[in-house]
Amino acid sequence: MEMPEIRRHPLPTGWFLQQGKHSVHVLFLHTAREWSGTARLFARAARGISERGAKVTLLVTPDSNVHLAVSPRRDPGQARHTPIPEPFEIIPFATDGLFFSAARRLKKIFRRWDADTIFVTTDREHLIAATACWMSRNGTVVRWTPSGKKLDMGLSGRWAARLNPTSYLFASERDQRIANIPKSAIDSSVAELGVDVSTYPANGENAPDAKAEPVETDPKAAELKYIVCVYDPTSRGRAATAIRTMSMLSPRHPNLRLMIVGPGSDDEDLRMQAAALRVLHLVSFLGERDDVLNLMQDAHLGWVVADADTGAYGILDLMALGVPTVASEEGVAQRYIANGISGALYPPDDSASTAAAVAGMLTREDARETMGKAARTRVAREFPETAMIEGFDRAANTARTRGRRQG
Repeated sequence: MEMPEIRRHPLPTGWFLQQGKHSVHVLFLHTAREWSGTARLFARAARGISERGAKVTLLVTPDSNVHLAVSPRRDPGQARHTPIPEPFEIIPFATDGLFFSAARRLKKIFRRWDADTIFVTTDREHLIAATACWMSRNGTVVRWTPSGKKLDMGLSGRWAARLNPTSYLFASERDQRIANIPKSAIDSSVAELGVDVSTYPANGENAPDAKAEPVETDPKAAELKYIVCVYDPTSRGRAATAIRTMSMLSPRHPNLRLMIVGPGSDDEDLRMQAAALRVLHLVSFLGERDDVLNLMQDAHLGWVVADADTGAYGILDLMALGVPTVASEEGVAQRYIANGISGALYPPDDSASTAAAVAGMLTREDARETMGKAARTRVAREFPETAMIEGFDRAANTARTRGRRQG
């Protein structure tokens, strides 16, 4: 079967290539095993940069959930987080053992080391990538700081920054301002997370590839209102706030249901808390799912308790679907949600105020629909995926050109 031709864009002005090279080679090194917002970000950025004409390689931990999610060779029932086939190379790469050994293995993956830029996130990834570049006498590193997080470099990260030229990339100008960027940095820049709203159905339309569901004939079941809660393993406390809020709302809203979805959301401690508050029958603990967008689309409200890139993508997905979103005013939500316009921000650990805000959104259908439309418009206007890819492309370009001059 003939593969569709991939549209290529000319390389940005200013790229310096090695002698004999005809294209830029950009690596993305992601060692986490679980699928997350950062894994999704690297996959989307890799696709975008590849479509602009660069050679791109994504390095992932073998047999991890990330590897399964982006691999073209997966079983039909497994999660489909990114389109297939990808226009970039995906290589399983184990980083266990000493960092120096991992760096040597990274260098030996390629017959000739021609990496221009390597994107990383953690201290260990930074050290492995910097060491491989140092041994090869070529290449620079771009370190990504997840959305809403402060750049926090340990001893190995600081050593990596001294070992090889490094640029720093942030999700917002605020994250960039509060970061302690090393003086040896090549540059620091911003790439706002974004999504392509045109690929999302508007609220009330059918999701792409959604299977037709039978029409509900039970009147009581038809009146059920669902809140989809986006969870990650770091957000157990915030998820507990959502469960407590459900216990406060359930007497006046008996048809309200809470669905908690995301890696680790089927945790037994959360179930025990729901049982202690006598709302276990009202809360579903779904774990990691591949149909999250369909769940979101059918929701009356979205609730994001996840943090960093996972939380940011959860908010953007809900807003792009036209679903009003509730989140804590601490964390990434304040960057994306316009309080009272596209959703609601609540004080942390204040179940009473949260319950009042959620109840108001549930009872005022017209206000909920207006918020949903405003949310979708805000994402399309302020958080386009094209700007995010441009930010990654610009960071790679700057790191390569300035790193070459610095070296």
